[in-house]
Amino acid sequence: MQGIINQPVYSNSLIDRAKLLLGTIEASLTKEQVNPKDLTVEHVMPQKLKKEWQEMLGKNHGTIHKKLLHTLGNLTLTGYNSELSNKPFEEKLRLLRASNLTLNQYFQKVDVWNEEAIISRAKYLTERAVKVWPR
Repeated sequence: MQGIINQPVYSNSLIDRAKLLLGTIEASLTKEQVNPKDLTVEHVMPQKLKKEWQEMLGKNHGTIHKKLLHTLGNLTLTGYNSELSNKPFEEKLRLLRASNLTLNQYFQKVDVWNEEAIISRAKYLTERAVKVWPR
């Protein structure tokens, strides 16, 4: 379980795998049909850090960004990808909280997005994935 928490699951060559993983977790959380074609993979902490993000992540923002950017805990599905991109967390949070996806209801209880929050969400999603794909 620890491996998936810290390993990147997103890259240009693995976008479909990340989308499949998140889509399957979403499907396990709801009885409604999910059409992955309408959704894109979104990085909650963006690929390019602006000042607000650096401040939220703290003095080790570069290390945290490099380590957790493409990990499961920092990824979600959304229909708003182009609208969210490099927005400040508060704006992303507002849209994620309004999402119809059960996967994004997780953000109802989140107020800050830092290393601890990303790892916590990774653990939650990993637990869901283990239930979907038991050994």
